[in-house]
Amino acid sequence: MSDPLRIGLLGASRIAELAITEASRETGDVRAAVAARDPERARAYAAEHGYEGIRDGYEELIADDTLDLIYIGLPNGLHAEWTVRALDAGRSVLVEKPFASNLLEFDAVASRLESSRGWAWEAFHYADHPAVHRLIEVVRSGEIGELRGIDVHMDMPAPPASDPRWSFDLAGGAMMDLGCYALNGLLLLGEALGEPVELISAEADPYEGDGRVDATVRARLRLGEAPVAMHASMAGPGWDFGLRVTGSLGETYLPNFVKPQEDGRLIVRSTSGVGAEERVERTGGASSYAYQLRRVRDAVRADQRSAALLGRSRRTMALLDAVYAESGMPRRPGRLG
Repeated sequence: MSDPLRIGLLGASRIAELAITEASRETGDVRAAVAARDPERARAYAAEHGYEGIRDGYEELIADDTLDLIYIGLPNGLHAEWTVRALDAGRSVLVEKPFASNLLEFDAVASRLESSRGWAWEAFHYADHPAVHRLIEVVRSGEIGELRGIDVHMDMPAPPASDPRWSFDLAGGAMMDLGCYALNGLLLLGEALGEPVELISAEADPYEGDGRVDATVRARLRLGEAPVAMHASMAGPGWDFGLRVTGSLGETYLPNFVKPQEDGRLIVRSTSGVGAEERVERTGGASSYAYQLRRVRDAVRADQRSAALLGRSRRTMALLDAVYAESGMPRRPGRLG
């Protein structure tokens, strides 16, 4: 096992509790420092979650050479700006999804990787969990036959109006917060099958508080020759993070592909033979965030720079821009050129 990382949090955020605080308790990595706009908030956060101390502002955190990894869990619109600043300081970064606000901004960040001593990974934690790996194995094995269709949902009840996920200037919207998971998951499956993912059409329901922000998006795509239905909503009646892959001989389904630790079932249904058969596999309750942190730690310690993962992140960002254009919604504004 590689040596534990000393991790600094850029932002005392809710998502950091899952991605770093709880995950590091499983992995043994060190919760070293927190920086927030309000030092008192950082101090309270550090005390509550067992961090060694705080830094007086974001700049001081990214300048700290004792840190091995900076985690950026700020609002979407700040991801690219602070990833660039951390890379320019020679830090390695785990940045929450989405990597940037739009494709131009993504490329501005990626260009910094060529000269930085550090690297940047986008926090699509679901892709590290064995449940997702097992779904891909079932599809590739031919057990459900030829690929016939995919249905993926990323739906949740509406957050309060004050939530930054509703802010256009902070790159909010259903696709940025939720739909990016669906697009990234489709690309991951497409890579495993050697098939491209193509957007066919998209339509959006705007948020009532700001018509520039998408509350719900419905999109049709194609993975190879198979049709894909995608639904992403921050105004749903409940939670639905399901991924269903249908073939000529059956289907396989993850009820919660984004957080399999909350529902680790992989359901495989066969329609061949006499009657339908169903098998439920249990993929374990370990956190996808812990799997992600172990992978990033190994990459940091081995100085591994994955062009493949960066490429998938870029294709995800390109699809996000394309969905907005196709649905008639404005592209999220960026802070970089």
